[in-house]
Amino acid sequence: MRLLHAPLAHFVAGGGLLFLLVRASGPPQPAYGERTSAPIAIGAAEVARMREDYTRESGLAATPADEAALIDKAIEEELLFREALARGLDRNDRSVRTWLVEQMEVLSDGESTDPEHLYARALALGLDRTDLVVRRILVQKMRLLAERVDEQPPDAAVLQAFYAVHRDDYRAPDRISFWHVFFASGRAAPAADAAAQLAALWARPTGPRDAVRSGDSFSAPPRVVGQSPAQVAKLFGAGFAAALQHADAGAWLGPIASAYGTHLVWIEARVPGAPPPFEDVRGQVLERWQSAQRALRRNALLRDLRTRYPLQVESAAWQQRGQS
Repeated sequence: MRLLHAPLAHFVAGGGLLFLLVRASGPPQPAYGERTSAPIAIGAAEVARMREDYTRESGLAATPADEAALIDKAIEEELLFREALARGLDRNDRSVRTWLVEQMEVLSDGESTDPEHLYARALALGLDRTDLVVRRILVQKMRLLAERVDEQPPDAAVLQAFYAVHRDDYRAPDRISFWHVFFASGRAAPAADAAAQLAALWARPTGPRDAVRSGDSFSAPPRVVGQSPAQVAKLFGAGFAAALQHADAGAWLGPIASAYGTHLVWIEARVPGAPPPFEDVRGQVLERWQSAQRALRRNALLRDLRTRYPLQVESAAWQQRGQS
C-alpha cells in the first residue's frame, strides 16, 4: 500500500501511460527484425524547433539552406535508426543494455537490482525505441556498419591512382624570401615616411641590403628567408602575408601595414611548393581513400533506404531545394 502513495510510483505509472498514449497515436514501431514502410514525417513544429536549436547553438538565424540541411540530417538519422532496429542491432548491444539498466535503476528507486529484470522492464516500456541516447547509439552503430561493410584494403595501383588525382592537395606551400624596411608606429607619420622612402627607392634604385638602413630597427632580421604564407602571417599578420601573396619578385612593394608598423618589401625569390613523393604521404592518402569509400557506401545505403519510406516534410525551404 505504501507503494501506491509513493511519488516516484506515480511518476513511473504516469510516464508509462504517457508513453502508451504517444505510441498509440504515432507511427507503429517495428518489431525485432521487421521493416516498416511508415512515412517519415517532419511537421512544421519540428522544423521550427530545429531552427530555434540552430540559432541557440550558433547565434545565427537559420537560412533556407541551413533549414534544408537540418531536415536532411534528421531524415538520415531516422533512416539509419529504423534500419538498425530492423537488423536487430539494439538486441544484446552492451552499450544499449547498460544504459537502459541504469535508467531503470533510477526509475525503480532500488526496488530491484537484477540487471536482467531491469532490462526486461525497460523493453516492456519501449525505452529501447524511444530513448534519445539509445537512438544515438544505434544511429552511430548503423552508420559505422554501412561504412565498413565489405571493406577491403586497396592495392598499390588503386592508391597511387587516387594520389595522382589529388596530388595537388598534398603540395607543400610556396616559400618566399624577402627584405623589408621597417617604419615603427611610434613615428609621427610612419605610412607617409614609408611612401616617401618608396618614391626615393624608385627614383634611385638601391639594393635591399642598403635600403634597410633607412628604416627603424626591428626585432626580427630585415631579411626573411624561405617562409610559407602561414609563417609570414604568424610573424607579421594576415594582412601583411596577403599583400605579399601575388606580388612580383625583384621590385619594391608597399607601404604595407603590420601589427608593428609599416613596411616596404622587396620580394627576393619565390619557390613554388611541390607535391611530395607518394611514399612520403602514403598513410594520409590511404586514410583519405578509405574515408571517400566509406562515404560512398553510406550514401548508397541511404539512397536505398529513401526509396522505402515516403517523406512528409512541412518545409518550403526543403521542398524548393529538392526541386532546384
